[in-house]
Amino acid sequence: MGFTAPSLNISTERMSLNPNDPRHPSRDDTASREPRLVTRSLREELQARRDDRDLLPEHRGLFSRLSELRLRQARNQREDDRPGRTRRLKLIGLSTAALLLLIVVLLSGSVLYLRHRLHTSLPELDGQLQATGLGGEVIITRDPHGVPSLQAQSLDDVLFAQGYVTAQDRMWQMDALRRHGAGELAEILGPALVDHDRSQRILQLGAAAERAVAALPPDQRHQLEVYAKGVNAYLDSHADRLPVEFAALHYKPAPWTPRDSMLVVLCMWQDLATSFPTKIAREALAQHLPAQLLGDLYPVGSWRDRPPSQPQPDLTQQHEEIEQVPLDKTQSLLQQPNMPSATPRDIVRVAENFEQAACEDCRSGSNNWVVAGSRSASGAPLVSNDMHLGLTAPDIWYEAGLHVKALDQPESSLDVAGFTLPGVPFVIVGRNAHVAWGFTAMLGDVQDVRIEHTRGTGDRMEFQRVDGSWAPVAHRHELIRVRGGRDVKLDVLLTEAPLGSGTMATPIISPIFPGEKRMLSLAWTAYDPQALQIPGLAMDTAANGTQLVAAFGNFGGPTLSAVWGDDAGHIGYHALGRIPVRGPAMQHPRDIQQPMTSPLNLDNNGALPADEEAEADDSEDGSDTAPQMAPPSTGASPEHVAPKPGIDYTIGSAIAYKPVDALDPGQAWSGYVPYDKLPSVTDPTTGYLATANARVTPDDYPFFLSGDWVDAYRVERITTLLKDRQGLTPADMLAIQNDDYSDLDRTVAQKLAYAIDHTTAVHDRDRMKQAAELLRRWDGHMDPDSPAAAIVLATRDVLWPVLLTAKIAEHDHVKADSSAAREGAKLYLWAEKTTALEMLLARQPARWLPKNFASWNDLLAVSVDRALREAGAPHDLNRWKLAQYHSTEIAHPVFGSHTIMSRLLGVATGSGLQPVRGDATTVRASGLHFGPSERFDADLKDSDATLGNITTGQSGSPASPWYLDQFHSWLVGESFPLALQHPKVEHTLKLEP
Repeated sequence: MGFTAPSLNISTERMSLNPNDPRHPSRDDTASREPRLVTRSLREELQARRDDRDLLPEHRGLFSRLSELRLRQARNQREDDRPGRTRRLKLIGLSTAALLLLIVVLLSGSVLYLRHRLHTSLPELDGQLQATGLGGEVIITRDPHGVPSLQAQSLDDVLFAQGYVTAQDRMWQMDALRRHGAGELAEILGPALVDHDRSQRILQLGAAAERAVAALPPDQRHQLEVYAKGVNAYLDSHADRLPVEFAALHYKPAPWTPRDSMLVVLCMWQDLATSFPTKIAREALAQHLPAQLLGDLYPVGSWRDRPPSQPQPDLTQQHEEIEQVPLDKTQSLLQQPNMPSATPRDIVRVAENFEQAACEDCRSGSNNWVVAGSRSASGAPLVSNDMHLGLTAPDIWYEAGLHVKALDQPESSLDVAGFTLPGVPFVIVGRNAHVAWGFTAMLGDVQDVRIEHTRGTGDRMEFQRVDGSWAPVAHRHELIRVRGGRDVKLDVLLTEAPLGSGTMATPIISPIFPGEKRMLSLAWTAYDPQALQIPGLAMDTAANGTQLVAAFGNFGGPTLSAVWGDDAGHIGYHALGRIPVRGPAMQHPRDIQQPMTSPLNLDNNGALPADEEAEADDSEDGSDTAPQMAPPSTGASPEHVAPKPGIDYTIGSAIAYKPVDALDPGQAWSGYVPYDKLPSVTDPTTGYLATANARVTPDDYPFFLSGDWVDAYRVERITTLLKDRQGLTPADMLAIQNDDYSDLDRTVAQKLAYAIDHTTAVHDRDRMKQAAELLRRWDGHMDPDSPAAAIVLATRDVLWPVLLTAKIAEHDHVKADSSAAREGAKLYLWAEKTTALEMLLARQPARWLPKNFASWNDLLAVSVDRALREAGAPHDLNRWKLAQYHSTEIAHPVFGSHTIMSRLLGVATGSGLQPVRGDATTVRASGLHFGPSERFDADLKDSDATLGNITTGQSGSPASPWYLDQFHSWLVGESFPLALQHPKVEHTLKLEP
């Protein structure tokens, strides 16, 4: 999974620094693997800022964009002219956020005031407090890590208390999240965030949240209202003791509303579902490469896939020959746009803003698996989950236990513990006494970029519907308030797109891409108000796996893969979320039960509307006011997907992972894949199930769910580690979560070693022979002390730029080291690009070999040499370590992680640079600013036999002992008890009416 928003300046770095640099975590004193806080002098910090030449954003989590957005948008990005240069994010001495704070401090005249606010804003932990709006007493206990356990007599009271206690620890994070979603960060952080806010306003998350709250079932809306009352009770009673960020930035938060909770959900959805920059980038890349190369770049799955609902083949038996499959329309329909589009530089910058292009390998994801009792030591199922998101301070998750004993209303009883999302009620991932569950991102294709047909201008602009009729383009006027600058007025244009028998409002997103001449709109399942339901109560109170699965029957998104186990011994998997059916040509009628309750949008003869062409009419109608669009339909329910008998259905005939013609009926959303037709399995004969964002559909699956799965390396490794194991425990599950073996990297290492042995294209033979020997002997573990791991990772970072710039240069008749070739290469954003690289290395086709190389061996050997030089590797490669190229740092979003700020405030604000094991292809995934945001391991035999931890700690305040107290354990792969029934109690607070 993933989640993204304002930033924590977290830098999981691939560094190109001198190994003797004192800032490096991989000096000799790091050999113990013990994490340490690395402090740097102001001189070193400022020197790092002066040295920076190619600051690029790396993958963030939901709360991890703020600093990066402000840094990138505050200055013109400078890029090195050397081709294929390894990207790196050098730590900035004083981040823009920290500089802003220093100015605030100077103006206020006292550092002591901020120090005072840091400590006075810490929450009350013991005693009694009164909270207006509470119906009855709630007892809040906290364990040694500050994890609260809430005991109440009613559901309303426990949700009220959840809002209150979450605000105690995370109020500024919650406020920043809602501002991120609504596009209101410039109001508190100034002009540098205007571009961010403009994009968010164009995407209309605020309006989507408003519509969704209005469409919620009454009980779910009431739950959000009660949670908001708890947050506001904290705000009202702590108006003069709010978190220090409010004082530093001189503003007060607005009251919390149900809309704000929905905005937080939409931020999560945005992070997991944003594919429109990738689709536009894929279309643009097709203009710079010959068609025969495009099919190699976009694999959809591989031989490593392990779909949970498909038995694995016996590879020891003889099978039929694998046919060579010609390019389908996924590749062959990549045509040039019918009008000039945005430049590659503009597209890549948008992709970076939405976390698409930042990290070579990482992508919002996760691991989850469940083991049957037949394989566990306790005889009961084991459930494990670690969600890979941006690494943030504070962590995106907040641990809590919710307990209600409602004697008069047993159906409202609640007994659950796990991970919550600040700003949203209930436990999201966790367990109750009967069932445990965890999620990964399923990455369903839920966004379409639509090329609109329009006529007229300004208030008289119209767009054409699929049936040929014309309708007025609607206008939504937005005002972006800017601190320290001029407010910005924005006119957002809205069309509509078919959704079953209704329509949904779709914003024109062209202004996000400077230079885009077409009118591009965005269709997204999040714009369907009926899709934004929060089944928290049904999920948290499920008595077994069947009830848990049923709880998500109307869940719209984000699309997820859920695994579960219950105390009756059952285990299962189910895909969750609404995935559009794009026209009747997208599915086979076989195996679809009849009848369904609603037909497609067909005419009386059962045919699709004719694809009529209407003449463009640019004449104005004399109207002086903006035409208003009729309110969009509330959307189609999941069952509105019945295929019409008699139509010829062909899988994939209309799939186009690029902008599509808005008038193409084959791309119109006729509804959603039925929930009971999504991939699922219960009690498999294997005794385990696992997912990790790779393909989950079996080979004969009749619906199109996604064309953009993640590489299957992690799920393949998890399956390997589970398939022959018996007597497993939660500790064994934790060990698998920390596994750092990469079969892909070991395979690449052997290819590189062979290439070095069989080339004469490199000059420093002694050094290259040493590299080959290190690679040949390497065991494939991405250990921070491994030289071979560093060599492989650095070389992989070089290979795609080398290959793509060469081929783009040949196609466009430019030089490979030109900015045009380098910018074009950055358009390659495919999630399975590592699989594509592995396939190229295995086959070494002549069509991909750059003309200046005689063989693939020469290409690979020279790439190793180039990677070593650009990464600053020492001549003696035994002295190089992965930690010198791949490390992590977690820092406060406003105060950073800098020595000067820590000294001013009197507290540590970040972790300092730390070595990190693994990469994006290992079970313990780690990328730039990316990794496991939590770990969860539950044994259904014992409600207290659960392990859990988060990246940093429960508190968002650097003055709290729970700000970074979990970081060391997270780094070394340890965890803590997350007891359901009998948590250890160190503090007790009574919240009273």
